[in-house]
Amino acid sequence: AAPPRTIAVHHNFFEVVAPSQTAPPCGVQWLDPTGNVQQVVSGCSYLSTEVPELRAYRTYVIRKLSTLHSQVAALSAATASGNLAQARSAWLTAHLTWLEIGQDDGAYGAFGALGGEIDGLAAGHPRGTADPGFTGFHRIEFDLWTKHDLQAAAADTTVLKQLLAKLTRTPVSTYLPSSTNGIANWLLRPHEVLEDALRDSLTADDDYGSGTDLASITADAGAVRELLSELEPGLHLVAPQLVDNARAELGALTDAIDATRSSGAWVAIQNLPIRQRQ
Repeated sequence: AAPPRTIAVHHNFFEVVAPSQTAPPCGVQWLDPTGNVQQVVSGCSYLSTEVPELRAYRTYVIRKLSTLHSQVAALSAATASGNLAQARSAWLTAHLTWLEIGQDDGAYGAFGALGGEIDGLAAGHPRGTADPGFTGFHRIEFDLWTKHDLQAAAADTTVLKQLLAKLTRTPVSTYLPSSTNGIANWLLRPHEVLEDALRDSLTADDDYGSGTDLASITADAGAVRELLSELEPGLHLVAPQLVDNARAELGALTDAIDATRSSGAWVAIQNLPIRQRQ
């Protein structure tokens, strides 16, 4: 985890003095007198240095889930009030918070089958949107925008509250373990979030009537920014420009999305001109 350094080799021996480092030296390169790399150690792992960053992400997830509980409670109240516009607004607020965790409908799978129940799609269910196994945010979206059925939305929001309660009864560390495989999977997350945005949201495959996929992608970008902030110290040592470049690209993405909005309203992906969609 220390910054790169150059040390001399005498009679094929070298010594690294780093009392503050608990991880074994890794990433050693043999250089010739002019600084060219002659050989690189293979099989090194930086995973152990990412444990503090993973802990920071767990704290972030816990905070988001706490916010989400309040927002889903507001959604429940809105569906019970009979105000369709209010219920739709409450749904979008809660759904974006879920996406800001960096967990969409199964691309990552950190929450396993339970994550799919919370934000899964109707695809794969025998009866599609009518299947009892189709639950969670997108089921409620279908109720509110396609069926205009507040009673169904209220019942499905109750199911969502139960699923979230089940999720939070288990420690977050169970879903995000600091094992070698757990950290390795977590490190893929910035890629997985944007892959999911491309595969499901930019294709509108996960739109069940709300036309808010561009809002979803904005939340996805926020999740990636959070992950990059946590990973930045380690990334900066080996790729100093990577995080800044990624932030600039995320900024370009969100600027392009903002340019689609008219009077603050979200535009459905399907309604964008082809060049703007590209």
